[in-house]
Amino acid sequence: MPLKLYRRITLAMSVHRRVSKIGGSLGVIIPRDLAESMGVEEGTPVSITMVGRQMVVEPEDDTLPAATFRRAYAAVLRRHGPAFQKLADFDRSNEAKPPARRRRGQ
Repeated sequence: MPLKLYRRITLAMSVHRRVSKIGGSLGVIIPRDLAESMGVEEGTPVSITMVGRQMVVEPEDDTLPAATFRRAYAAVLRRHGPAFQKLADFDRSNEAKPPARRRRGQ
């Protein structure tokens, strides 16, 4: 019975690879089983993001461009930032009830 190494898809996959020189850049080959689970193939556009020292590679999602999302998120924070801060402060505290609600204009 042949081994089906590339049909295995799990929720938490981890492999180790070495960085290779590809032209004038550096690259890492994506194993076939990881590519299949990500839904990418040769020519698929991907987004590469740095999170601390980690590199996140994910297929590009053209539903909402990143710049549009950042502008919308900034607008929400400008309008509701103080409320989010109060919620965060409340969440960090051990108070039994939320702070008293103030009405606009007070």
